[in-house]
Amino acid sequence: MSTGLLIFIVATIGWHIGLYGMFKKAGIEGWKAFIPFYNTWCMVQKMPLKKYWFFLQLIPIAGQFITIWICIKFVEHFGRFEFLHHAATVLVPFIYFPYLGFSKNERYAGNAVVNNYKKIYCP
Repeated sequence: MSTGLLIFIVATIGWHIGLYGMFKKAGIEGWKAFIPFYNTWCMVQKMPLKKYWFFLQLIPIAGQFITIWICIKFVEHFGRFEFLHHAATVLVPFIYFPYLGFSKNERYAGNAVVNNYKKIYCP
């Protein structure tokens, strides 16, 4: 087995395990984190996003960026708005998602915290 494949497998497992913890905190059944595309559908349903964002992620190349954006929006519902948190979501989700999902200090805050942030910082 090549080193690249091993890194990919470990990163994918870390991403899904972290998403499992995040889903449980968000009130979504944890097993849904392990099903490709369905996990993104669950994130879109939990947030006030239009349902077409899920289908846009299926567009080749552009869909990868849309999926990343959906994940960033989901992280914002944990009260994480800073650039560093967004960068961690994009670059090391296999480390950052387990932190959000299993840390006692992190909790799912929901739409209220996002709306409050927009009201204060984005007039």
